[in-house]
Amino acid sequence: MPVMNGYEATRRIREEESRYGIRTPIIALTANSVEKGLQDAMEAGMDLHLAKPIPKPRIAQIVLDLCNQVQN
Repeated sequence: MPVMNGYEATRRIREEESRYGIRTPIIALTANSVEKGLQDAMEAGMDLHLAKPIPKPRIAQIVLDLCNQVQN
C-alpha cells in the first residue's frame, strides 16, 4: 500500500473500532513465516498471521471459523 503498511492500517482500524464497540477480523497474509512478522502482526492487532501459499480449502475454513467467532 502506498500510504501505509498493513500493520499501520490494522492499528488505525482497531482505533476506530474501539469508538464503536465492534471488531473486524484481520488476517495477515505474508510470503514468509518469519517470527518477527508474526509478532508484528499480533502487536498491531491482527487476528491471524498466515504464510503463503495457502490452499483454498484452508482459507475457506479460516474465514468460516472467524465468522462463527464473530457471531458468538
